[in-house]
Amino acid sequence: MGTYFLSRVFGIFSMSLVVAAIGAYFSKDVNLTNIFVVLILVIIEFALIFAINALKRNPTLSALLLFGFTFISGLIIGPVIYTFFQFGASGLVFEALGITAGIFLFITAIVYIFHIDLTKSRIGIFLMMALFGIIAVSIVNLFLQNPALYFWISSITVVVFSGFVLYDISKILNNPQIENEYVAALQLYLDFYNIFINLLNILGIVRTRK
Repeated sequence: MGTYFLSRVFGIFSMSLVVAAIGAYFSKDVNLTNIFVVLILVIIEFALIFAINALKRNPTLSALLLFGFTFISGLIIGPVIYTFFQFGASGLVFEALGITAGIFLFITAIVYIFHIDLTKSRIGIFLMMALFGIIAVSIVNLFLQNPALYFWISSITVVVFSGFVLYDISKILNNPQIENEYVAALQLYLDFYNIFINLLNILGIVRTRK
């Protein structure tokens, strides 16, 4: 049951990545230099996350909301990716993408092979506390503008969201009866998105230091 459910979640998750890539492609047609446009998109994202969880009993609506969310997230991240391409650093984008996919596959294999069950552990609480800490330090660094601190924030974020991947995959495999496939796919997408964007930040910082 758990393996079948995981395969369904990964199918939806994969489609979410495709929709996000489409959103990133069309980001060049949206004025994302306007902070108000970006703010509105972010607010819509949060509203969609809430709606996906609230309406998870409706598969059709959940799918539309999920793909709407991933499309908008692609729009927002698109300019960052285009910047790397414009400066001849497209290789870093694919490197970050490859490493992120590798992390996902490795952790999924570990959980599946060793039957890791974290559903009754407190790791979820620990990870959320760590995430709130990262957000707090990130807000402080908006004022400090410290490149070294920015690097470490991104590095720790990759570690924390890799922990979320471990926890989320464990929940999907060991508690499929209480998980919703669209909510689970959303969780995996958020893990993937945050690992990818922070790896891209790390690789970009390392390249500028050379």
